[in-house]
Amino acid sequence: MEDIGTSIASKIVEEPVALIGRQLSYLIYYDSNIKSLTDVLKKLDDKKNDVQRSVDAAKRNGATIKDQVQSWLEDVNKIFRKVKELENEVYMKRQCLYGLCPSLKSRYSLSRKAKKIAQCVLDLKLDQELSNNVANPSPLQQIGSIISSEGFKGFESRKAYMNDVLIALRNEKSRIIGICGMGGWGKTTMVREIINRLKGTNQLFDDVVMATVSATVNIKTIQTEIAESLDMKFVEEIESRRAEKLHMRIKESKRILIILDDVWSELKFEAIGIPFVVGPNYTNQVHEGCKILLTSRDEGVCKVMGCKDDIFRVQALNEKEAWELFRATVGESLDNNLDLLHTAKLIADECKGLPIAIITVGKALLPSNGKHEWITALQELKNSLPENILGMEHSVYSCIKLSYDKLNSGEVKSCFLLCCLFPEDYDVPIEYLVRYGLGRAIFRNTNTVEDVRNKVHSLVENLKRRFLLLDSEKEECIKMHDIVRDVAISIASKDPHRFMVRSFDAKGGGGGWPGVQKATNQEHCSAISLIDAKLDEDITDGLDYPKLELLQLKNSSNSEYSNHFRRLKELKVLAFLGMDMSSCLASNRTLAHGESKYLHTLCLEDCKLGDISHVIGGLGKFGDPQLCSLSNS
Repeated sequence: MEDIGTSIASKIVEEPVALIGRQLSYLIYYDSNIKSLTDVLKKLDDKKNDVQRSVDAAKRNGATIKDQVQSWLEDVNKIFRKVKELENEVYMKRQCLYGLCPSLKSRYSLSRKAKKIAQCVLDLKLDQELSNNVANPSPLQQIGSIISSEGFKGFESRKAYMNDVLIALRNEKSRIIGICGMGGWGKTTMVREIINRLKGTNQLFDDVVMATVSATVNIKTIQTEIAESLDMKFVEEIESRRAEKLHMRIKESKRILIILDDVWSELKFEAIGIPFVVGPNYTNQVHEGCKILLTSRDEGVCKVMGCKDDIFRVQALNEKEAWELFRATVGESLDNNLDLLHTAKLIADECKGLPIAIITVGKALLPSNGKHEWITALQELKNSLPENILGMEHSVYSCIKLSYDKLNSGEVKSCFLLCCLFPEDYDVPIEYLVRYGLGRAIFRNTNTVEDVRNKVHSLVENLKRRFLLLDSEKEECIKMHDIVRDVAISIASKDPHRFMVRSFDAKGGGGGWPGVQKATNQEHCSAISLIDAKLDEDITDGLDYPKLELLQLKNSSNSEYSNHFRRLKELKVLAFLGMDMSSCLASNRTLAHGESKYLHTLCLEDCKLGDISHVIGGLGKFGDPQLCSLSNS
């Protein structure tokens, strides 16, 4: 009993002593408590600024901020409001004491409040994972709208490109990265998806901004787009002053990614206000935390702007991906319409993996439209007349024609148009372009065949860099995407070119003169190409084309050529490829009726010529060509 009483008495004495000790500590450790509060507030302020930058960047990219992060920021703001109240209290008391040290009572009160606020700061922790991942992914509906409007889907081919770009962005040595490819292949859509992946991840960048450059460069517009993404507003109208202001703002961002979309020619970063210099000559004007990601239809532009190893070339969708995209665009009801499925797959195949074409055609066709409309669309795609399909002229043709219009010389344009004379998906020998170009004298400052050959190879590389031509698996050959070929035929059929191209392929395509009607335009026609066609009277009866400079027949069937090819006074290039010429060479009639005085190039390749004596005599019927090829004949 005595022990219990002693214990109680001891506690009665200890608790007041401890309480008094705590209260006295507020007076004794006044300076220490104030300093501790200052230190923890500095760390909290830094943390808040880091999180706030991540939040701002995520919001600009359309992400939704997580509730826990929002609550943490609100709690932080409450603490700083308490600190502000404490500072005001200190200020007011000093005013009352004429700047002298506060009284013991004031020191006690201020020290006690400082201690409690500091403890609140220490208790206010944000999980590291939340610090690195402040936002939720964009709503599926937003992603779906990107899929339906611009052709992006979670295809493996696109995922591979994006993963490679993200790896390059994480590489400290990579400072400028290029994505290039033909118009309509989904470069812009891919960049937007990369932005989605960057936001709310491990925060590679504090800021991600994007500006569209386009074919007609407007520096002020680019500056404004970047500035708005950085919550800036320009008062200045002079470009150079806007550039200075933007330069300073970009350098305030520790890590910033600037995306320049649809770049057609070299941009001067300093004119825009981007603190970035290509090459090793870094100065104090360069911001090492700044990276550039650009998209272009021209690989050469990526290179001239400083992209070296980090250039990613976007290709067409594969057959499976193209069908999935087409089916998703048309709608699920297509799966229930067995009558249309076969035709739909053929239509998707004709788009050759070009996302913009797949989307445009898919939107124009509905299962409710009826089978006849679907079959008509298929035939128009086969016959190189897809501009009759709703939206193709505006969305697809204009996109590709813009690339053609931006070619920098008449020579490269002429070389491009020569490629449409050949069948779809054809491996075009570059040597044919040499011969046809030489025969039509479209290349300036060339004195020899070798000069022309070098120039053509240079022009072909130029077109390949712009993705208007593609690599072929065959040596010394190139290919042209089928949709690009359709656009080329459309361009070539109009003034001043006036080409006629007719092709019967294995799928039954062909029929009619694409883009040009014989009756109204034959006197202006400059080039004709007949591929796998029967030379019937409808096409060649009284063939009278006084301006015709190039005639190509490939695998076409008719034994009486001499009845058709007359009055071709301006003919410069005559090419028979894979033809049976034996009866023509053996006859006494002239193939071109001896009227062409300008025939320069004659090609009889892979042809059946018959008796060699007839060949020797028959060649004289073609006048005196300067270039003659009998390869494989």
